[in-house]
This record gives sequence, structure tokens and C-alpha cells, in this order.
Amino acid sequence: MKQAPALLRNRNFLLLWLASLISNFALAIAMLAETWLVIKTLGAKEQLGLVMIAGSVPRIMLMAVGGVLADRMKRSHIILASVGLRVLLLMVLVGIVANNQLSMGVMIGFALIYGALDAFFWPARDALVPNIVADSDLTRANSIMLTTNQVGLVFGPVLGGAMLALFSYEMVFSLTAIMLLAGLIAMALIKEPALLATRKRFGMLSELKEGIQYMIQTPVLRALMLVYAAANLLFMGPLGLGVPLVVTDLLQGSASTLSFMQSAFAAGMVLGGLLLTLYPPAQKRLLMITVVIAIEGLLLASLALATWLPVALGLQILIGLGVAANNVPMMSLIQHYTDRQKLGRIMSLNSMASMGLAPLSYALVTALFAMHISIQWVLPVFGLLLALLMLGMILKIRLIREID
Repeated sequence: MKQAPALLRNRNFLLLWLASLISNFALAIAMLAETWLVIKTLGAKEQLGLVMIAGSVPRIMLMAVGGVLADRMKRSHIILASVGLRVLLLMVLVGIVANNQLSMGVMIGFALIYGALDAFFWPARDALVPNIVADSDLTRANSIMLTTNQVGLVFGPVLGGAMLALFSYEMVFSLTAIMLLAGLIAMALIKEPALLATRKRFGMLSELKEGIQYMIQTPVLRALMLVYAAANLLFMGPLGLGVPLVVTDLLQGSASTLSFMQSAFAAGMVLGGLLLTLYPPAQKRLLMITVVIAIEGLLLASLALATWLPVALGLQILIGLGVAANNVPMMSLIQHYTDRQKLGRIMSLNSMASMGLAPLSYALVTALFAMHISIQWVLPVFGLLLALLMLGMILKIRLIREID
């Protein structure tokens, strides 16, 4: 526990934490308000998926470009530009709503821009943390940031729902813009150290190729990429599409039941983040990640047997805790073993590997449902396969067992 005071005295980290906390709440409120706007004001519930796709496609496609820029420019400046543009977009949306000019085309356009801004924001933020935090504090810093993200996901929609009940859409979006502006001010106060050396710059594609080669040639990063590629392929689809069916088919529940399940998952992530903040792992982190993912597979399989709500909620809490327990050490490993001047690209490539396989995972599960294979078969098959695959990697890849 000797490291905590040093981290808490780190002015740059505290400002980044404050900016992230405010921004996460603001974005959660904005997302809820925009979703409700599409469903209630536009009456386009069936087209909500188009808005979600519009937000995810540019995020995936531009993530690598965002990583290259994060290695070329000051990362704090990229974050400032991203958040500043969000503030402007929200104010534009206020004007559009006030003048009754809202349409699905407008909402899809906003989603495209939001997704593009995310592609530049996340690599820059994740690469900024090790630039302002000592190596010994990385795991604790990452767990604090992850917990902050989850607090926003849990309580942001609650605050957003209260605001929507009290205020107009224009007022909600205006207040959200003010919150983001406060986060922007906190970010502007960060004094980011310059990189240790100035590297020779090449073309965008050449630098991206360099990042890919570096990831493949670095044993720890290569092993992490394999583990997370398999995990996202076998985990994201069954969890994302399976939980609503567990609610309807096994629990015979309602929309409120689904919200309880989602809140339990987020609460588990918050709990995991807090535990890792207090007790950050420093040894055998890659082995820990792989074992935890194997346990998540078993928990996923167990959801197929959850016919009683308290049991289902308990499993969701444990799954959320597991996700936090592997994401935080993963971030720390990448930050520790990556050349600081390539960190933005490696972070973006890691995100692309996970996000890019998520749609394929959703497609596989959707295809199985279309073949009338029930959720009681899908969850055990994917969960047990994930657990066995992780066990096989532990046995076959010596690095996973030995690296710290």
C-alpha cells in the first residue's frame, strides 16, 4: 500500500481521473437521451440498430489511424480535440431539436461522428496513462480508470433518467455539454511530459505496418492478442445476445429484470476495479488473465442453468468481476512491455482485435438462434469451449505461465 500516496499526489493523474469521471457521466446521459429521442420522439424503435451500427463502424475502422496519431502528437491534445468537438456537437443537437428538424438521418450522422471521435479518444487516453504515471503505479491507475468508467455506466443512466423526467431534451443536452466542458477544462490543465526521443516519421500506412509487426514480434503482446481474440470471439456474442434471452426464456422476466442483470454485471466490474486498486497484481499477470477468462467461460455456461433470479444476478456479478480482473492487468501488461513511442498504435490494434471480432461473435450466435438452437445449448457450448481453449493455451504456451 506504499504506492497509493504517490499516485494520489500525482496532479496529472488526478486531473485525468476527474476529466474521465465527468466525461463518462456526461456521455452515459447523452447516450440514454439520444436513444430515448429515437424511440419516443422519432418513433423509430426498429431503426435504433442502425444508429448503433453507425457508431460502431467508424470506431473500428479509424481506431488504427487514431493509434498512429497518438504516437505522433501529444495525447492530451488529441483528447482535448475529441471532447471539444463533442461539446460543439451537443450544442448543434440542441439547436436541431429546438427547431424541430430532427430526423433519423441526423441521428445516424451524429452517431457516425461520435464513433469517429471515439476512435481517436481511446488510444490517446490509454496511451497517456503510462506517460504520466510511474510503472509501479500502472496497475493501480488502470484499475481506478476502469472503475471510473463503470461508475459512469451504472449511475449515468440513472441520473439521465431523472434529468429526462424533469427537463426537456434541449436542457438535458445543454447540461451534458456543460459537464463535458468541465471535463475539458480539467484535461487542459494536464501537463503531459514530452516523449523521451523524437522518432523519424513515415507515412500513415508504414507506421501502422510497423505497429503490427512490433505486436507480432513481441512475445507478450502476441500472446495477449491470441488470448483476447479467442475470448472475444467466444464470449461477446453469447453474453450480449444471451442475457436478454435468459431473462425472457429462463427467468420469465420483464425489462426491469434485464436492467437488474445489466446493473449486476456493471456492479461486478466496479467491485473488481476496487479490489484491483487495493491489491494490484504484479506477478504472473498473463497467467492470471488466462485463468480468469477460463473461469468466465464456466460462469457463462452456468447461466444456462439460471432459472432463479438471485442465482442469475450472482453469476452476472461474478462475470463482471472477472472482466475487470482480466482487463486491468491486460492494460498494464501492454503499457509495461510496449515502447512508449508505439503505445498508441498497440493500444488501438488491441482494441481493433477485440472490437473487430465482436460483430463476428454476434453473427455466429444469431445464426445459431436462426437455426432454432436454444440459449440453453448456446451458452454451455461457447462457455465450455472458451474454458477449454484457455486451458490449452496455458499448457501449450510457456510464456503465459512464466511472464510477470
